[in-house]
Amino acid sequence: MSITERHHDSGRIRLVNLVKEFEGRDGLTRAVDSINLETRPGELVTLLGPSGCGKTTTLRMVAGFETPTSGEITLDGADVTRLTPDKRPMSMVFQSYALFPHLSVYDNVAYGLRLRKMDKAAIDEAVQSVLTSMDLVKFAKRAPNQLSGGQQQRVALARAMVMRPKVLLFDEPLSNLDAKLRVQMRSEIRSVQQRLGITALYVTHDQDEAMALSDRIVVMNHGRIEQVGTPDEIYRSPETVFVADFIGSANFLDPGHVTLLDDRARVDVLGTQREIPAAPGSAEASSHVVLVRPESVVVRPAQADGPEESVHGRRGRILSAVFYGSLVEYEIDTDAGTIVAEVSDPNPDEVLAEGDVVDVDFPASRGRLLPA
Repeated sequence: MSITERHHDSGRIRLVNLVKEFEGRDGLTRAVDSINLETRPGELVTLLGPSGCGKTTTLRMVAGFETPTSGEITLDGADVTRLTPDKRPMSMVFQSYALFPHLSVYDNVAYGLRLRKMDKAAIDEAVQSVLTSMDLVKFAKRAPNQLSGGQQQRVALARAMVMRPKVLLFDEPLSNLDAKLRVQMRSEIRSVQQRLGITALYVTHDQDEAMALSDRIVVMNHGRIEQVGTPDEIYRSPETVFVADFIGSANFLDPGHVTLLDDRARVDVLGTQREIPAAPGSAEASSHVVLVRPESVVVRPAQADGPEESVHGRRGRILSAVFYGSLVEYEIDTDAGTIVAEVSDPNPDEVLAEGDVVDVDFPASRGRLLPA
């Protein structure tokens, strides 16, 4: 099988009640707390969350570098929970690249195949194929220290790809790169992963990276899974305040009196009663908040309908206006609290200034009731 052929139905990872505890000075610490997850063959799933949420520990258990305290890991139905890393058909791309400094690019990529004792012609064919795929042929004889950070990252990816794994594992592989190169490399990783059809499990704390790369995102917090969904689902339909706050920017408003109507809710917010979507679990919650993304907030110069009241939502005063080129971000003081609004592609003549009095509102369809 050549490096460009696709895996079709392999690479299904399943985590069942996975737990990992570490012994510390104050007793046992549960880093991963009974998580359940299943990947589909050929998809890229990102584990996303803040430092200490358990995402890297989860990845290391899948790779075999950590042994679960309890629970099960299967790959295509086979139990791999207790197998050593070399017995798992997986390849890891590390944050530090972990290239051998004394070996050339060619020899770094060939290293794993030589450990498998493949014949020289087969190794050369596989290495040349992946070097071509990753645009590294011209660097084949160079040492890692003669390459840029992005080139070293491509070598690390090529070394993982050449093993033709069922699963690719990525441990924050782009965190050492500058912002522009990081965008370029995540596009390259996604392109190669899709072309080969290899299942990938990717760890990052960078929400933009997760949104750009993933088929699905697993948001983790304190060792638990908060939500699993597509980037669109995670952003537009978060199920918890943590997910809404961690992914993108968010305004959380007091909903006033709440009347629940199946998957919707009638709320009193920004001076208007409106019906908005409600997250699962809202009916069981004792208190709620209304999520409104900054780009959904509508800001208008105050209308002359009275000094205190507004027929266009809630009256407010601009605390700050920051111009980012493609958008203007306003912080607006209202009696419902400080509200952040983003206006994209602003007309220079219509940009509002600090101190301006404005009316603030949002379309009912763009709000979301969440359990507080």
